[in-house]
Amino acid sequence: MLHVSSLDDLGWSSASALMLEKKQTDWLLDPGSLTARLQQHTNTLSLQLLTAGWQSKDQDTSQLVRQVLLSDGERPWIWGLTQVDACQLQKESELLNWSTQPLGQLLFAEEQSNVRCFDIADFATSAEFCQMLPRWGCIQTRPLWGRRCELQFRSCRLLLTEVFLPEHPMYGV
Repeated sequence: MLHVSSLDDLGWSSASALMLEKKQTDWLLDPGSLTARLQQHTNTLSLQLLTAGWQSKDQDTSQLVRQVLLSDGERPWIWGLTQVDACQLQKESELLNWSTQPLGQLLFAEEQSNVRCFDIADFATSAEFCQMLPRWGCIQTRPLWGRRCELQFRSCRLLLTEVFLPEHPMYGV
């Protein structure tokens, strides 16, 4: 699977710095639950857990890393990555047991979850990411938009990264 540190090499920008179509902006900057929005487009939303485990963040810190695919039953729509520092999980242990469910069902069930600003990147510029697309039955396209944000859930800060794969409705498929 994708090594998390390689994401820092992408050219992350604010949405205002990019030339995006309205349909793309509507999806990429939506602060609500992506899970709920996807469920409006399909009755068969499913999650495939790709990886879940601990990775070293730096010398002193480890983090829980979870990579998933969200699909409409057949076609993968979203590649998702969640990163949470180990020290924060001690207070919110229910995040440890959420491996097979879309995280949005938990995170946005409470009014207290808040998303900060999104950073946007074109994942088509990442050779490492594009090598994974055929494994999921995706063809490489340009652009391949993704977003990341910090989300506060109760006392826990999560870093969420979501890539809108080529079959996602945002691209008019």
